[in-house]
Amino acid sequence: MKPSEKTAYSCVILDDDPLSVFLLESYLTNIDKLALKGTFTDPVAAMAAFQNFELIDFLFLDIGMEVSGLDLARMLKKKARYIIFVTGHEEYAVKAFENGDAYLIKPVDFDTVLKTINNLISKNLTRNRLK
Repeated sequence: MKPSEKTAYSCVILDDDPLSVFLLESYLTNIDKLALKGTFTDPVAAMAAFQNFELIDFLFLDIGMEVSGLDLARMLKKKARYIIFVTGHEEYAVKAFENGDAYLIKPVDFDTVLKTINNLISKNLTRNRLK
């Protein structure tokens, strides 16, 4: 049974490649603990939508778009608990960790996405227990 949206982790996808969005959306909708709040191929539309979102748990963000995903991450950092870069650009890995929490190289598979989400959740739970 899928958890209610109140107990599920919210997520948003922003990638200018519709095929990448479709693939990632199919993965995320098959993870019971996630509630997909939106998918965007247009960075400007995504920025406008984020004005109406409460804090999003997971933002899946491409880097190589018309507006750099690295710049978007800086702007959306306070609107997303975790930023996961999903990109085909290996050369941005070091720079991505300045504002991101994980870095996945396309093409990604379901198991890698699930493991990344679970790792970030468990790190947060451990951090909260240590406080």
